[in-house]
Amino acid sequence: MFSLPWLELSRFKRHTITRLAMIVIIVIPSIYGGLYLASNWDPAGHLDKLQAAIVNEDTGAEKPDSDGEKLDAGQELVDEITPKGEGGFDWEETSQEEADEGLAEGKYFAVLEIPSDFSEKLVSTGGDDPEQAGLRLRTDDAHNFIVGQMAGTILSEIKDGLSKTTTAEYVNQVYLGFNDIHSETEKAADGAAELHDGAGQLHDGTGELVDGTTKLDKGIGTLQTGLIDLDDGAGELKKGSGDLADGADTLAKSTTEAKNGSKKLADGAGQVADGTSELRDTADEATKKAEDVKRKADDVVDGARPKLERAEGDFDDARTTVRGDMDERIKQLQEDYPDDPNVQKLAEDADSLGEDLDSAHKRASDAKEEAKSLEDKLTDAVDGAMDKIRTADKKIGQLDDGAQKVATGADDLHSGLIKLDAGAGQLAKGAGDLHDGAVQLKDGTAKAKDGVGDLKDGSEQLVDGSTELDKGADKLDDGSGELADGLQKGLEQIPTYDKKDRENRSDVVAVPVDADKVKDNAVDAYGEGLSAFFVSLALWIGGMITYMVINAIPYRALFSSATSSRIAWAGYVPGLLFGIAQVAVLYAILAFTLDFSAGAWLWTLLFSMLAAACFHSVHQLCVAALGGVGRLIALVLLMLQIASAGGTYPVETAPKIFQIISPFLPMTHAVSGLRTLVAGGDMFIAAQAAVVLLLMTALSLVATTVVCSRKRMVTLTQLHPSLSL
Repeated sequence: MFSLPWLELSRFKRHTITRLAMIVIIVIPSIYGGLYLASNWDPAGHLDKLQAAIVNEDTGAEKPDSDGEKLDAGQELVDEITPKGEGGFDWEETSQEEADEGLAEGKYFAVLEIPSDFSEKLVSTGGDDPEQAGLRLRTDDAHNFIVGQMAGTILSEIKDGLSKTTTAEYVNQVYLGFNDIHSETEKAADGAAELHDGAGQLHDGTGELVDGTTKLDKGIGTLQTGLIDLDDGAGELKKGSGDLADGADTLAKSTTEAKNGSKKLADGAGQVADGTSELRDTADEATKKAEDVKRKADDVVDGARPKLERAEGDFDDARTTVRGDMDERIKQLQEDYPDDPNVQKLAEDADSLGEDLDSAHKRASDAKEEAKSLEDKLTDAVDGAMDKIRTADKKIGQLDDGAQKVATGADDLHSGLIKLDAGAGQLAKGAGDLHDGAVQLKDGTAKAKDGVGDLKDGSEQLVDGSTELDKGADKLDDGSGELADGLQKGLEQIPTYDKKDRENRSDVVAVPVDADKVKDNAVDAYGEGLSAFFVSLALWIGGMITYMVINAIPYRALFSSATSSRIAWAGYVPGLLFGIAQVAVLYAILAFTLDFSAGAWLWTLLFSMLAAACFHSVHQLCVAALGGVGRLIALVLLMLQIASAGGTYPVETAPKIFQIISPFLPMTHAVSGLRTLVAGGDMFIAAQAAVVLLLMTALSLVATTVVCSRKRMVTLTQLHPSLSL
């Protein structure tokens, strides 16, 4: 089974050049893979070897509410990234002109420009018109495109760092503002509590005011009722005294006439008998009128005295109420609310009311005393007059009984009538005085009634106003209580922060999400991540080189009795051995020169040998079937696999055609399995890839066997091919 493969390999022992060819076949994949991996092993870790310029034109700015503290963010950024290895590139601070020239000439791979208003816009975040601060990073793709992409990542890191610092500073001021809000709210809560206490006292005072004004209104109502009764009594007194005056005048006239008649009687007794009838009639009439006058006088006296006494008592009670309790309550209100114009107006109205009540009381007292004096005089005068009238009437009766006695009693009659006339004059004068007093009393009671009516309206308004004031004070008490409670509850919900807490919270808010990038089955270097692709690529090229040097099949064996499968096997085994050797040398170089490591070394080596075996079987098939054209096909397959194997970027990022052909190409599965084994991933994925590679190897060997079977018949085209490579 191995005799034919050994014969194929023994050809390379004949000459030194053939021996060297064997070494080249084994070493070329290692050189290819090693050089590519070495050049791409850790490019991001050596960015500090790339020079970059930083141009700082920032003029700085004063921080808001900082008592003159200045922010020089541009210089702080320069100081932060210019130390070697701190800012990604090897940053160097230069002028704008030097930076432009260096970027154009390729001296600088990037230029970071800090504008003059950089600090000013940063501090604007704490003011009323915040603006975004800007940085500009310039690169030149004419020198290197990848550096431009890396520079964008570095700029993002610088921007994130500045954003974190700026946000933390802003949030720190916000938390500091919470402390100020808490302090001011606490003062407001204390003030609201004091307002609530004052409102409670005001409510108590207005309650007392309502009670007092209600009592005042009630007392004024009683006074008004008494004044109405007094006014009615004064009206009756005025009318009765008027009637009394009229009757007294009539009586005076009658007594004068009687006196004149008695004189005539005395002068002429002879004429008495003739006039006794007329005199008797006149006397009877005078007696009746006198009785009427006496009755009316008694009625006036009986009606006027109690009403005057009741009026005086009502005025006295009203004056006591106004001058007593109300004065004290109004004085208390003036002390509690010295600046309230309504209280001042109430005090003035109460004083005016007290003066009116004093005046009314005095008039009522004077009227009572005057009426009492007039009552005594009237009673005496009326009683005296009535006595004389009765005596006169009796004498006139006697005169009427006998004319003889007339002459004898004429002188007595004349004397009595003189006294009667004098008493009637006094009665008329007393009745007139009584009428004048009654008129004055009626005028006084009318004014008092009008005044007490206005006073009653004012007291009712005072009651309404004090009631509304009490309701308002009640609402103020409730509202101030709710305000105090609300402010206290709000105060409990407003947090305060000390300096350490503010700094900690500011850092958290500035970066609320701390995202950690966690890699499962992480590799140590960028080169290790690409090793699956470059190792597969190197082994594919190793297969191409192998079947450029050795024959795909031993052509002399085609004319022997060996089976086609044995012939195919004989051409495949030397390539397989070279592939195994290529794997061993390649990994030895990677391990010792680049410090390459794998998650599962044994399985990585075995899988790599399987990939080499698969690749060599494909190359054997191409060359055996098509010769030089087969080598061209292998090169085309190499290009297709570079595009569709997903060695650098996932194949899903490639055009659709590459995604379609990717599963049918061996390098796709070689890369997938090696990537899993190098990183230490899921062994099932590597097992799947191994099965596919084994299947492709078997199919290739079967196809090569078919080719060998067909190669046993030589055609004219094979003897004289149209194209020879």
